[in-house]
Amino acid sequence: MSVGRESEKIPLLNKIFFGSGDIFGGGAFNIINFFYAIFLTDVVGLDMVFVAPVFLIGKIWDAITDPFMGSITDRTRSRFGRRRPYFLAGIGLVFISFMILWYPVDFDSQAAKFLYILFAYLFFNTVVTMIMIPYQAMAAEISLDYNERTSVNSIRLLFSLVSSLACALVPMMIVNSFEDIRTGYIAMSVVFGLIFSLPWIGVFAFTKERKDFSSVEANLNLKSMFVEPLKLKSFRYLLVMFLTAYLGMDIVSMIFAYYMKYYIEKPNALPLVLGALLIVEILFIPFYAFLAKKKGKTFSFILGSFVWIVGSVAIFFVPQNASLPVVFFLAGFVGAGVSAAAVIPHTIFGDVTDVGELAYGQRREGNFSGLITFTRKFASGIAVALATFILGVAGYVNPERVVEDGVTKMIEKPQGAAVLLSIRLIIALVPVILMTFGIIAAKKYPLDSESHRRLIEYLNGKRHNEKTTMSDEEVAELKRRLI
Repeated sequence: MSVGRESEKIPLLNKIFFGSGDIFGGGAFNIINFFYAIFLTDVVGLDMVFVAPVFLIGKIWDAITDPFMGSITDRTRSRFGRRRPYFLAGIGLVFISFMILWYPVDFDSQAAKFLYILFAYLFFNTVVTMIMIPYQAMAAEISLDYNERTSVNSIRLLFSLVSSLACALVPMMIVNSFEDIRTGYIAMSVVFGLIFSLPWIGVFAFTKERKDFSSVEANLNLKSMFVEPLKLKSFRYLLVMFLTAYLGMDIVSMIFAYYMKYYIEKPNALPLVLGALLIVEILFIPFYAFLAKKKGKTFSFILGSFVWIVGSVAIFFVPQNASLPVVFFLAGFVGAGVSAAAVIPHTIFGDVTDVGELAYGQRREGNFSGLITFTRKFASGIAVALATFILGVAGYVNPERVVEDGVTKMIEKPQGAAVLLSIRLIIALVPVILMTFGIIAAKKYPLDSESHRRLIEYLNGKRHNEKTTMSDEEVAELKRRLI
């Protein structure tokens, strides 16, 4: 990609190949968020009390490795650059780790099932960290132009959301096309393992490293990974926005399959309802991107968060076994809000890394990306584990597995009132609380388009030892405002 100065136009083909990497980032996590917990309880037969520590340990491991991977990729020196070697390595590892994750083990012991699932989950999360941390960091390096970053990340997230849509609709179609549900999950893992791994060939081949950033040295130490980014005002507010949005999506996605199966009592409609939510989410991306250019990125985030809150409140009051049109409408309404929460924090991230260069004199995209994902995954691990633990304590009953003529079938058991109430509270109350904090952070976020223009002008001059039109007082005020 070309390296310009204040205005950097990126070829559309490069944007498309780079964006295709988020087929994995968006799709794989959506399959896991939507279907993995219920796969463990209702197919593998893992007790709900064992599901909680799988998510807790796996997410905490994932969270711990992210900041270290951020620093590792910042320090990597190779003929392919700092980020691209990991894209190449990921082609095979993505496929293998995804297949292992969905293999329906048939151990008699709950402990043996737990240990296998824990290993598979840890291995998969390690592969995700190795690839997605460099990928997210490179998203901030591709261009320094405010609007080009919005364009690149919008295309990237469009791939993510289209993949999310496919991953909501297609997996269960594949699974249900087999008479034996266990064979169906194996086939699904092969199909999507290929879909997630192959785009990294294009990401590796059609994205280039910035030479003006590749010579920057990055020290591997805990202070630079965990402490220094949190000193930045702009980063702290971004972190809250990112955390509240994605933590809400993680929890709601996990619980939604249980909501459709046991409260709405229409489990076969789950892919279609998820599809409706994600279609609306995708359709609203151009609207929020346009709004971000006209009114500011935080304005888009606040509007979307408010829409999500209203939709969540409405979901709580939906009666049991409600009609599908009502469920489809509310899913679409929530999708219209989630769209902004999914897109805007990513478009803001690149701008905040510029603030990091202003504060520390070097690029730390990997460091910032690692800390954001560390915080999200650590919090998500605790929250998702707590949600599954609540369902277990409320009395969740696993389906009974029977084998007829060599075919495995699951016999569903009714859930008690306490389980149903817990499902409703989790799916409705969690987004209301989280997005309220997200709105507060967005209102306090200090970097707008004009401040960013002045910031880039100053940084370009500093990189090339050129004078800027900004006075010392203006520079000091910019630092005070953003740092």
